[in-house]
Amino acid sequence: MSEATFIKGKVKPLEESISHLSSILSEVGFDIREGLTLNPVPGIHSLHIYENSCPGIFTNGKGASEKATLASALGEYLERLSTNYFFSDFWLESDFAASENDWLYYPNEKSYDRKNFKQMLNPELWRFYADLSHSEEYADFTEEDFEFDTFLSLNDHADQIRALPLMSQKTGETCYFPMNLLSNLYASNGLSAGNSALEAQVQGLSEVFERWVKNRILRENICLPLVPQDVLDQFPQVATAIAALQDEEIYTEVRDASLGGIFPVMNVTLFHQASGRCFASFGAHPIFEVALERTLTESLQGRHLKELDGFQTPSFDQFDVASDENIENHFIDSSGLIHSHFVSRDFDYEFVAWDFTGNVEQQWKHLCELVYQQGTDVFVANYNHYGFEACRIIVPGMSEVYPKHEIVDANQNFGRLLREALLTYPDHQDPLQIVDLIDQLGLSDHQGVASLIGLMADKGSFWAGINCLQLKFWCLLAAQEFEEALESLAGVWFFIDPNDKRYSIYKAFEFALEIMLDETSDGIQDTSAVQALFGNQVADKVLAHLDGSMQFWGAPTGIGIFSSAEQHQTMLKIYRNVNKFKQ
Repeated sequence: MSEATFIKGKVKPLEESISHLSSILSEVGFDIREGLTLNPVPGIHSLHIYENSCPGIFTNGKGASEKATLASALGEYLERLSTNYFFSDFWLESDFAASENDWLYYPNEKSYDRKNFKQMLNPELWRFYADLSHSEEYADFTEEDFEFDTFLSLNDHADQIRALPLMSQKTGETCYFPMNLLSNLYASNGLSAGNSALEAQVQGLSEVFERWVKNRILRENICLPLVPQDVLDQFPQVATAIAALQDEEIYTEVRDASLGGIFPVMNVTLFHQASGRCFASFGAHPIFEVALERTLTESLQGRHLKELDGFQTPSFDQFDVASDENIENHFIDSSGLIHSHFVSRDFDYEFVAWDFTGNVEQQWKHLCELVYQQGTDVFVANYNHYGFEACRIIVPGMSEVYPKHEIVDANQNFGRLLREALLTYPDHQDPLQIVDLIDQLGLSDHQGVASLIGLMADKGSFWAGINCLQLKFWCLLAAQEFEEALESLAGVWFFIDPNDKRYSIYKAFEFALEIMLDETSDGIQDTSAVQALFGNQVADKVLAHLDGSMQFWGAPTGIGIFSSAEQHQTMLKIYRNVNKFKQ
């Protein structure tokens, strides 16, 4: 008789889930490899898996056992395939032509033009997204101020808005959300997969509560009550893991983040007492034990005990802790600041031994009711393109990762405009147009060009390694604006490691430009100093830029930026292949 391992919160044994998930990915054409595997203490495992031909398409799993961790990683892989999250940051066309299908994401998406785009969403949702009153700059903003271009997709160049259907759980109404809105505000929050649609939905909505409650705790400077030891002792695997962490000089506190027994959220905070730093992790599920286990495994996912990235000394500055930037850091990797009050014993709530155990349908109804009590709604899109259930959940007012005003002033599709300028560069040959565009869009110096334009760049390539400030430098060089190019280099040193081979290249340019612009010299007549300092190969390229015979270090420009990127082309092949399963 084959082994069958059941864990709480899952309706099928782990062996069956792993077999099913693996067979699906194999049928779709994936060659999944296992990467970093960690088991720092008993009962805490994590695993990195990736597509062999395209390591940029990867997921990380966590669990209390090896099987649970593999199932977690495979489930997240299917989740991110089904919800398109693997492809959400990339350009999905080969040229300026429209998509090979009349759809880009799903066959049931809708496209809206400049005349009818206000038919998306519904009046209540339009009002919600237009309410930017928390931002002084947009205090008087209304839905009428939204422009069509605001909702165009980063992923293509079509002059139409692509919107996905999600169903209201309160009214049954289907509303079409522009993909641009989902990418800009929600990222992966609310994405989930499961053995059944409801199992996926419970997990997805639990994660929404996890992040929403955490944000509330950070913004309101709440101190959570400790879970009593006699309660922790009811879960031997958890108690064993905590004891093992203590043996490794990691002191662990478990706190009840339910805010008085209302929300199914837990907290685990790890303390590295030798350095006075700590790391707070949160997790959620209607079943207390499941929430606790997920929080504990999350705290050490992908982490060696000797590597304390993300550990911070608590802050006394409530403004910094509650800032949007700090909240975003907590979403990305939980590396944000926490307040000193959070780790105190000045509890703002009493411990409640909550547990919303019931069948999966009861769990779902309970979570939805909690949302309704906050005055909002749950919108769900279910997917089963590969014979496995996944979902996307949006809870307006609760599941936003980024502030709403970023739709207007930091929209992801600003990168689409930069991409268009770079793609057409071989035709217009106007590098200053690109410099002006970067300034007009208000792009930050540190923003990576590849991520802005939707390029999955090859490691070590020219386009993988430059940010907006460096792109401006290369454009100023191409325009032969040498004084401005030299001035721009003053900021480059903040973004590049001295051990990076590109550091010496920029130093070579700085040295050569200083000679060229020296009032006592007549350009670079004697190149021997540049050659002696940086070698003939680098010197020859630097001098070629100064005489105008080379641009962008000889890297591809125009469509070549994408066509020459092997990883991007592999990603496109995967995207087109998986789309066959969506028809």
